[in-house]
Amino acid sequence: MKEFDGEDVVEQILSILPPKTLMRFKCVSQRWYALITSPRFVAQHIYNSMHNNLSTSVLMKREVQKDTNTDETEELFSFLHFRNDEDNDVDGVHDEHSVLSSIQEFHIPFPTGVKTPNESLIIIGHCNGIICLAQAVSGEVILCNPAIHEYKLLPPSPHLPDSDWPCSPLFRFRDGLGFGHDPNFNEHKVINIGFPAPELSTPDGFNIYNPPKAAVYTLGTDSWREIRTDSLETETTILWPEHFQMHFKDMCFWRGHEQHKELDVYDARKEEFIRDVIIMFDTGDELFHGIILPDEFYFPLKNYFGGHLLVWKDSVALLGRQFRELSFGIWVMDEFGGPNGGAWTKYVSFELPVEPLIFWKSEEVLLNDYNGTKYSGLIFSYNLGTKKLKNLPIQSKRTDSTAVVHVNSIVSVLGGNKLNSKDNSTLNADFSVFKYSSPPVSHYMVDKKTYSYSVWAIPSDDVSLRIKKVMKGLRTEFGGPEIDPHIAVVGSICMKYEDMLNKFRSLQSIVISSYKAKVNQVVTRSSYFQCVSLLIDSSSEELSFATGVCAAEFNFWNDVRPHLSLLYGYLTEEERKKAEEKVCILDESISSLSFSVTRLALYKIDYKDISLKSWQKIAEYPLQFE
Repeated sequence: MKEFDGEDVVEQILSILPPKTLMRFKCVSQRWYALITSPRFVAQHIYNSMHNNLSTSVLMKREVQKDTNTDETEELFSFLHFRNDEDNDVDGVHDEHSVLSSIQEFHIPFPTGVKTPNESLIIIGHCNGIICLAQAVSGEVILCNPAIHEYKLLPPSPHLPDSDWPCSPLFRFRDGLGFGHDPNFNEHKVINIGFPAPELSTPDGFNIYNPPKAAVYTLGTDSWREIRTDSLETETTILWPEHFQMHFKDMCFWRGHEQHKELDVYDARKEEFIRDVIIMFDTGDELFHGIILPDEFYFPLKNYFGGHLLVWKDSVALLGRQFRELSFGIWVMDEFGGPNGGAWTKYVSFELPVEPLIFWKSEEVLLNDYNGTKYSGLIFSYNLGTKKLKNLPIQSKRTDSTAVVHVNSIVSVLGGNKLNSKDNSTLNADFSVFKYSSPPVSHYMVDKKTYSYSVWAIPSDDVSLRIKKVMKGLRTEFGGPEIDPHIAVVGSICMKYEDMLNKFRSLQSIVISSYKAKVNQVVTRSSYFQCVSLLIDSSSEELSFATGVCAAEFNFWNDVRPHLSLLYGYLTEEERKKAEEKVCILDESISSLSFSVTRLALYKIDYKDISLKSWQKIAEYPLQFE
């Protein structure tokens, strides 16, 4: 048994005290001040708080009525403190014994330069006791630790070099904000993702959606820098992180969707979005990853409950409605990778009287706006195991309520307890208690290769050879990987390998004959996979038939203009113009080229591998000449 001296005992006692008490105890002596502000003690205090239910609370922004005689309302930030006392469970909404033990309300004192009132702040996320807030109108971001009364206004992001972004801050893309912690360098980071406005391509009337841009703010350096978003793009689609959900085990999570890079604005029947997805960001290597949702998961319109990500028994889980059912379910993410791009296991099904606000522990969920006018605006606690409903003595309008589970800490947002060195040995020694007992998400999810599939239309051999000469000339000057000439007929297919292969084989009895493809023009994009490409005429009935059949077979609407890419890469606008001119120099008549599609091929693709080295042909069959 380990023996402790007097100083160890004092340190152990101090590490379980609340932040408010510790801030007062810093004045006791220089030794206590040095101890309480040391990174090792701060880390130990967080560890103790995470494993102590008494230190866990729910931070909620709620709208309440200011005056009973008027309709005027105000928005408050409230810490809801709960007691872990199952013996007092009483069935019924009029239970006088509530799990809510206390309410602590506070206002954010705005730093200099922020003049907008408090009620316009939105909770983005929480990590290690630090709360990330965003101003709804102007977009300013504030990091705060209310437990120790520290608040920091982030500097605006500067104009990003070599990009077509406007000079305004990135914060106007509020939905793309995320917040997390990088354990490799003990840094808290704010991630901001934005989408440039679509370009209208005339005269054919297609909106061109460019890939997202992203920047990361690091608290330690108090600065922003642009990061790559390669993995948020496929040949024909882009991933759009939309609603930030949580930070867990070195990863940030968003709900989002996949959408086409092009949209015919004159065809109102066509939808912009393909599927809803979960998007992750590894705070360590700063890479994005996408995961598809379970097949039976129902993701309604944005204005209704669309599912929550949560931590369920130390795993990433998804809470939402089941497809074509009124009941709710929880799906646990077992692993990342494999034929589905992500594996989900249905854990439990249950019914709730109203849509949930937040899970604050594994079996307890908070509900807002009970199903009945008598209870409208009230908040309830519901236990999935006992099925008991408790009325909490707190009110809020459903439309503006947001909440996050919060852990008290003494982590400074002003640099008061930062490491002086980024040396890894010091970091591992001082912050070893930050390490989770279970593997980080990245170890069992992100390290595995993730694939989707694509059906390609392959030109005849003589045309492929001609196109390859142009490709080689472009690579010599602008770089980039070697590409097999092809037109993506259906891209970003996500399904089981066997099902996907069977569907491709079934095409052989439907799409039988070769067909003509005609180049309309050479086009350039800021998109990596359409940097320089040949735009193919989509008015051909033969081409439309082949594309439509393939799209229907894989249940993937793909009524967009086909492209044959000549160069993958990130070029500036000036370089793209130069590359477009280079194409005409290398092959004067390629902009009016007409050729036959002689084969259909199925490829397995990892779009995060922009070198294309892991891309693999799975199957192929020839088309018959008439």
